[in-house]
Amino acid sequence: MKIWKSLLVLLFVILLAGGGFWVYQQYFSARKVNSLDLISQDAVFVFETYQGAETWNSLVNDPAWGIFKTFPAFEKLSDQLITLDSLTGESGQIAKLVQKEQLSISLHATGIENFELLYTLNLSPSKTSGLLEDFKSKIPEGSRFQTRMYSDQEVVEYYDQENNRIWSIAILGDLVAFSSSSFLVEQAIRYYLNENQEGFSKLIQNTELDRNSPGRLLLSGKGIASLLKGVAGDRENQAISNLEIMNAALALNLSFKEGLLEFTGPVFYPDPINFTPSIRANLSAIESLISNRTLSLTQYNLESIFETQKIENRAFPFRSTLVGEIQRTLTDRGFFDNFSGELYLLDLEKFGGSDQNLALLARTVDAAPALSLLKDFQKSESEENSDFYLDYEILFVPEEEFPAHLFQGKFHGFGQTFITSVNDILIFANSQQAMKLILDDFTSNNTWRNSSNAPAAKSELNSASGFSRIYLIDEIWSKWTKYSNPSWSSFLQRYTSSFRSFPWISLHINKLPDRTEATLRFPYKSDYTPEIKQSGAISLQPNKSIVLDQKLIYGPATVINYQDNTQDILVQDENNVMHLFNEIGEEVYSYPLDGPIVSDIFQVDYYKNGKLQILLATKNKIYGIDRLGNLLPRYPFSLGNQWISHLNLVDYSNTKEYRYFISTEEGNLFLLDKTGQQLDGWNPLPIQEKTTRAPAHYRIPGKGDYMAALSEKGNLFIFNRRGEKQAGSPVKLGDAIKSRGIVWRDPSSRSFKFVTVTSNGEIIHSNFDGEIGYRNQLIKDDRDSEFMLVPDQKENDFVFISRQYNEVTVLDKSEKQLMNIRVSGDDLIYQYFDFGADRQIFALTDLTQEFCYLYDMEGNLMTTMPLESSSSVQITYQSSKGQYLIRTISGSRITEFLLSE
Repeated sequence: MKIWKSLLVLLFVILLAGGGFWVYQQYFSARKVNSLDLISQDAVFVFETYQGAETWNSLVNDPAWGIFKTFPAFEKLSDQLITLDSLTGESGQIAKLVQKEQLSISLHATGIENFELLYTLNLSPSKTSGLLEDFKSKIPEGSRFQTRMYSDQEVVEYYDQENNRIWSIAILGDLVAFSSSSFLVEQAIRYYLNENQEGFSKLIQNTELDRNSPGRLLLSGKGIASLLKGVAGDRENQAISNLEIMNAALALNLSFKEGLLEFTGPVFYPDPINFTPSIRANLSAIESLISNRTLSLTQYNLESIFETQKIENRAFPFRSTLVGEIQRTLTDRGFFDNFSGELYLLDLEKFGGSDQNLALLARTVDAAPALSLLKDFQKSESEENSDFYLDYEILFVPEEEFPAHLFQGKFHGFGQTFITSVNDILIFANSQQAMKLILDDFTSNNTWRNSSNAPAAKSELNSASGFSRIYLIDEIWSKWTKYSNPSWSSFLQRYTSSFRSFPWISLHINKLPDRTEATLRFPYKSDYTPEIKQSGAISLQPNKSIVLDQKLIYGPATVINYQDNTQDILVQDENNVMHLFNEIGEEVYSYPLDGPIVSDIFQVDYYKNGKLQILLATKNKIYGIDRLGNLLPRYPFSLGNQWISHLNLVDYSNTKEYRYFISTEEGNLFLLDKTGQQLDGWNPLPIQEKTTRAPAHYRIPGKGDYMAALSEKGNLFIFNRRGEKQAGSPVKLGDAIKSRGIVWRDPSSRSFKFVTVTSNGEIIHSNFDGEIGYRNQLIKDDRDSEFMLVPDQKENDFVFISRQYNEVTVLDKSEKQLMNIRVSGDDLIYQYFDFGADRQIFALTDLTQEFCYLYDMEGNLMTTMPLESSSSVQITYQSSKGQYLIRTISGSRITEFLLSE
């Protein structure tokens, strides 16, 4: 009997202990889970906080909320929180629920272009007891909860009155995960069940969040790649590929500041990079080359070039042959010995027909040795290729992605590379247009260092950061909308005003004594209101005018005053007297010529002393005149009994050993030195056909020098510098050509083409081997149709003109119609001006009525009234003032107008 009593007591104790253990497991000992273990590493972002209610209230009460609330995601989030709060039956219940608990909000890609939020919240039994039942009892009539199982885990789904699934909810240990996407909840379950899967916590090495901070923003390379793949039109670009394999992350604590949201915290980078900034940094020298037309900037500013080389793009597809040649010809010979650790990549605005312009600035102690080695490398790869622009020698390297092969996969996007140096800073550009833009702006002081028009974001660039990236939102916005995929492009355009409330975004990495720290800044304009686009033209009033005694027949042309770098104005009156006026309208001198000017106006440094003289031609003579109005020695000179039709200036290697390339009405080509001496092979060289415009010298990268002349009979004559015909010359382009031609780099093939259009409207592309690569006939409505190619003021870009009866159609270089203009006059002048970005102007001058009409590239008139003009107009863009300077002649008057952009 005692034995049975003992057994019963033992059984009771076992049952009591087992039951207690079950109750403990179920209600008091739920598995402790770090929410970051349930979030994948490719989350676009994670925001984590223990102060959910306070942080939300701080955001709503911050001026920045005026911007954020315009975005659908924040508006939806706000509405959801209000709805949840109302379901509890007690105002503020949700705030009490999340306060002091771990709340994470993460954004994930749920499709090719779609993103959804996942919420995870720590469950405190004292707060959540009966909460779900309370929700169920208060949901609107017709709504319902429904349960299902996923991998043996219960998923509760909430449906609204219209049977739409609104939420999926799962309780995982001591966390609740919920989202409007069931996929994200199921993904969290998979991470919960498989603890070997590496979540976001692994990237940040389980660094804990300060429970008293407003919260922290977690970013990863994989996450940013996920965002870009969903938004970008090109999902396979190098930037995305690099980010996808990068195990780097940032854990940034949020702080609210006046006009600024700032996130600061540690950097987790897989490679041992020392982000200590260069002690030799010379930021002012770099800023003198950062154009005000920069859209974004990436800065590497480390102690040495060898430290920057440790930052690799492991996804870049290196070509072993090119790597080997760089190693043998450059690296092993000390190419990097004089480099500092300062590298700056500039993304520049579109310019000269090129939409993608990049420039890499690399500061050196002495650029000469590196340039010398680059010339050796250039010769080993192909014929020596160099050209000159603004007295700078430009080296050409045809190898694709040359900078990326030099700098460990960084700085991709260089299909070809153009290289020069300014003040021991090497400049690598991916296009001729990019190189010209940098050198133009450096020469005109339109840079971050020297211009009062420099962007406010300039303050973000400093020499204390080892790495920085700055996006200028206003400047880069049109590019982002263009290169995003169609669905996201429309979204970005719809919310343009909201996004552009942030003038820039910056990321900095700084090396501190005990850690490497990143700072992400979002300054904002709290008083920003959507801009009202000016759809109407504006009325222009003359800014300045000069009246002469005689009617003007030539001009206005501008020349540079070498003394102060201002613009002088040159005109000619009906008595053939040439007049030169300075910038303020004072006459510098006048000089009687023997006839009307038939050429463009050129400037030469005849004595090679920095002083510039004017070069021009009349039908009978070539004149060289200095700034005091005196003729140069042995000027003017003639070609005997030959009548000059066109003149061009050639300087092969920027030595100021000028050549004058001339075509005559008799169908002859002359090449003279600057003393007027005829050169062998060109004394004269007969082609027996009149040229449409001045013959020209072209230096084609990878091929060499060509002397070319396009005739009115449709023949393209191609010679070398000695006057010897090249293979295939003359190239028969058409039966007749009235238009000029232009050498254009085709971005798809990266080859150089000679482009023109025949009198019958056939567009033709030819190469310098005498081969026709493309023909296309434009629509021709009648026999009197007129077709022209019109280059911009620097011959970087061009448009086509098709004139049919009483209308003019303007087409871009891809033959897409830009505008259609109604005109009635017969004698018209067409001009195209391209000043970069969206600053293009098409000018149409009706010589019969003596009116000039200015249009933007959408065909909108820019002025309410046409400008009086009896000749071509002259337009300059003043970047420091954000305005156009327009000069015209009419009758005996020179008029100057100012037009703000």
